[in-house]
Amino acid sequence: MFRRPILAACAAMLPASAIAQDRPGLLDLITPDRIIRTIMQSGIMTLRTQMDVKYGDMSVDFAAGRLVLTDVQVWPLPDWDDGGDCLVEIDRLTIRTAALDEVDRLRIKVQTAGASMPPACLPEEAREGFGMLGLERLVLPRLALDIDYDIPSSAADMVLYATVQDVASAELSVNTTYVWADARDNPDEPAPVVFLDRATLSVENLGGWETLKGLLPPPLSDPGSAPLMIEGMLGGMMIDSNGAAGDLSEAQATFLASVKEAWPAFLSNPERLVLETSIDGDTYIDFEALEASPLAAFDTLRPVLGVAPAAHADVLPTALLTAALNEADMSPEDRRRAGLALVTGTGAPRDIGLGVALLAPLAEDGDGEAALVAAEGLATRDPQAAYRLALIAGAAEQAGATALLDRLEREIGLAAALDLQAEAGGLDQPTAEDLGLSYVVRDRAAQQFSGNGATRNYAGALMWATIGAAAGDAEAASILSEIDARMAWEDGKARTAWDAAEAAASRAATEAWLNADMPARLGSR
Repeated sequence: MFRRPILAACAAMLPASAIAQDRPGLLDLITPDRIIRTIMQSGIMTLRTQMDVKYGDMSVDFAAGRLVLTDVQVWPLPDWDDGGDCLVEIDRLTIRTAALDEVDRLRIKVQTAGASMPPACLPEEAREGFGMLGLERLVLPRLALDIDYDIPSSAADMVLYATVQDVASAELSVNTTYVWADARDNPDEPAPVVFLDRATLSVENLGGWETLKGLLPPPLSDPGSAPLMIEGMLGGMMIDSNGAAGDLSEAQATFLASVKEAWPAFLSNPERLVLETSIDGDTYIDFEALEASPLAAFDTLRPVLGVAPAAHADVLPTALLTAALNEADMSPEDRRRAGLALVTGTGAPRDIGLGVALLAPLAEDGDGEAALVAAEGLATRDPQAAYRLALIAGAAEQAGATALLDRLEREIGLAAALDLQAEAGGLDQPTAEDLGLSYVVRDRAAQQFSGNGATRNYAGALMWATIGAAAGDAEAASILSEIDARMAWEDGKARTAWDAAEAAASRAATEAWLNADMPARLGSR
């Protein structure tokens, strides 16, 4: 009976603002995370018209592009499941897209953890595998599909990974250098345009092989007799598929030889089999030709079978990695190999600090690849140090360096970029011979403005472009206008820094102009 008066008295002693803070405002309710959550909930309710779906909780991070559902239960109600026994259970379902700051990427990643289903979820013909493997339930501790598309280059990477408990784990990775569609001939059905870099299918044995090997003919499961049987059986099948082409092509012969070597090795140590392409990369895939001819598929993809990925050959030897960790004296070749591996995390555990330390001296000596890899490794960690290295990579005409310079300039600001450009090298001293050749003047201006083929230096570019424009060169005048447009929207500290750099560059241009007596050379009286 005393509770309500006591609460009223306490409320009277609090300021009105404190009470108001307990109530969320409209802007607190209308947030991207809440909007996405509402949209997803609406989608799930729509999905429930086709199948039964339950979940425990939903977590949304709009900025990171991540949505997580936990304790998911799905009854897909397939036609063959008359008893309604098919229940797919997932402990955690994660859906990822590109984060808000990743404006140049399209990404979709769907990942499950702790998924399982009974045989009833599969068609009758597919259930036989359960019996063969002795499984009562299909358990997938991890299943993931990740598609990552880079908009500027049109390159795409795809990874599909699955682990079946007590059976096997498999990973399919496909890396392309260009993916899109050609709609010029048939707008209604665009043809895929794909340039493949590499593709790898890796299968690791987690117990399933011990069951399956008993189903193979004895000659095929014996390391001693398997090569001969493979040559006769698989070789004969490929020759028959060639039709009029007859004998094995060079790519088919290479594949057959790899199978004859890899299969006995797997029988002796049944851990993993890897099927991968052995192309040089950037190979056009003609899907119509591949579909029409198995021979074309072999000659285009050039598959090989092994017990380890070819990438393992690039793994740093223990001695080399130990030398890098101990900061021992290393040859330039060893520093380069170890540094690239450590920065990229390919061939050695990623250690960007150590990798950059190994690559930095090589970059200073003009190694464009070393400079670019080190710059990319530092881009989000130390943008100014990354900018210094990217200047070197651009001067060495390393592909991608100028794009990185542009991106880093947005991060560090123009004033800092001008300081770093000045540190990398001052204004050139044009000779009379240089100024007598229009193409030299315009090339120097273009290279220093872009940072490709010369160290990016906006003041230097302006100096050369000013001289060329004064001599009547239209291209130099165009570059000068580009520089002006680049600086037009800068203000504050950046504008002050550019005004000083522009004044110094203009004076340097005038001095060079007079020293070369350009008025006399151009016929002025």
